[in-house]
Amino acid sequence: MRDRKTKKKKFNIYSLAFKLFIFFILCSSSYSVINQGIMIRQYKKEIKNLNEQIKQEEESIKNVKKEIENYKTDEYIEKIARERLKMVKPGEIIYIDINKSEGY
Repeated sequence: MRDRKTKKKKFNIYSLAFKLFIFFILCSSSYSVINQGIMIRQYKKEIKNLNEQIKQEEESIKNVKKEIENYKTDEYIEKIARERLKMVKPGEIIYIDINKSEGY
């Protein structure tokens, strides 16, 4: 009779150990899947933000290229020559306001 009880106990212990092992595997697998899902969401959000930054930078590049093209025009060069360098065209008359302390 003792043999049967000890065999039953051994069988139950092995069964319990096996069930605990399976439970541990399932828990660790579930944790991994959930953790990966969270990371995927974070990466997708980061990708979305980076794509928005790329669009903003591309728009900024377009604006800078337009400014560069504008700087190459004769009108802009003339404007800078008049404002910053105080240059005038030949035959042009300049009136100076003596009440201003800045000059031209």
